[in-house]
Amino acid sequence: MWIILLIALAIPLALVAYLATLDGRFRVRRSLEIEAPVETVFAAIVDFKSWPEWSPWLMHEPETTLVYSDDYQQEGGYYSWDGKVVGAGRLTHLKISPPGTINQQIEFTRPFKSTSQVNWEFESRGAQTLVSWEMSGSMPFLFRFMTKRMEPMIGRDYVLGLALLKGYIDGTASHPEIAFIGRQQLEDFSYWSMPCNGNLRQLEAARQPAIEALTAAALGKTGLALTLYHRFDPLASEYRAEIAIPVSDSTPASNYTRREFTGGSYFHMTLSGDHSFIPLGWYALSCHCRMHRIKFDRSRPALEIYQTSPTDPSDGNQIITALYLPIK
Repeated sequence: MWIILLIALAIPLALVAYLATLDGRFRVRRSLEIEAPVETVFAAIVDFKSWPEWSPWLMHEPETTLVYSDDYQQEGGYYSWDGKVVGAGRLTHLKISPPGTINQQIEFTRPFKSTSQVNWEFESRGAQTLVSWEMSGSMPFLFRFMTKRMEPMIGRDYVLGLALLKGYIDGTASHPEIAFIGRQQLEDFSYWSMPCNGNLRQLEAARQPAIEALTAAALGKTGLALTLYHRFDPLASEYRAEIAIPVSDSTPASNYTRREFTGGSYFHMTLSGDHSFIPLGWYALSCHCRMHRIKFDRSRPALEIYQTSPTDPSDGNQIITALYLPIK
């Protein structure tokens, strides 16, 4: 019996000792040039009531309860959020120094308690503004093991948030728009494809030539082009994929092998914006499913369907891509 008690005590002590060796400090910083005067960009950040329009977190739960202090655009002013999915907390203006810097404090109260510093810097570059968004702090002791994941994960949120902010300030600028549609059952279909394995740059370079070659072989008798990601990980840097077109019995014969897609349950999201925003779209979709506790089925491919060709619209913001994440 005493051996069991010793083991029961040793395990938590070992965990505490391990956590004590970890540095819980983190720092995340991302920047983006926005085609607007520095005063315009600065004012958007000071105005907490603009944040729901471009926040990379509130988009996952639009019904989140938001409360603003009377002086929300002044030092000491704040806004708080409380949601079932995004948790709860408060963001407060500590120091507002126009037009160069804003210092804030973010306090999380759920799902765990922590406090971090948020800093904004604005640099005028003629008609453009370089805006930098930074957060630094320390993870709670019991969550120190998550520190190394903080930078890449929050970094992607910041990149997405800055891109959405750019669109909020100037709707004509290149920016993404995201709409979470919901669960959808996809049907079986046949397709021709070209394999494309590698990183996102390689995939992006191969996409249009592959689509053009496949479409030419089908003599134009095809549906919307797509990419299938096999055993897809939205956070991975390397992919195993197929660039494809759907075919039917009336599609002319070619040297391409006919393959079969087996349908199933998927979560559907649409992304408006040029194809450079697709990685951010996949990240947003995977976060949305994780936050809503929708389980990802890694045994089936994820689908990216190009509802408009990037060569068709003169305005890249009119390009629409449908993303389908396989779910259980």
